[in-house]
Amino acid sequence: MGFFFIEPEIYYRYKDEVLRLSNAFQVNIQERLPNGQRQRGLSDREIAAQLGLEEEVVRDIRVIAERDYYPIDEWQKAIAFKDKACRAFARHGNSYVFKYKHETE
Repeated sequence: MGFFFIEPEIYYRYKDEVLRLSNAFQVNIQERLPNGQRQRGLSDREIAAQLGLEEEVVRDIRVIAERDYYPIDEWQKAIAFKDKACRAFARHGNSYVFKYKHETE
């Protein structure tokens, strides 16, 4: 695991805005929102340009904020879900989404 070196004042000042602009919270076309409300998440580089920060600083803020925002059990559920999906895809291809999504192994 890498180390993050960022001043706490910088982190707390920008963390909410960085999360809002990133892919951490996806408000987009899948939610069937009107055109004016649809938005894609920005890259760290785009967020840095918008907020006047360095890209590396934005990346550190985003990674730390995501870890702070989501509890550990949410990360564990995501890992289990991805593992299950990869194994099912390896066995069944795309059809796993509809036919085999309830498999336990």
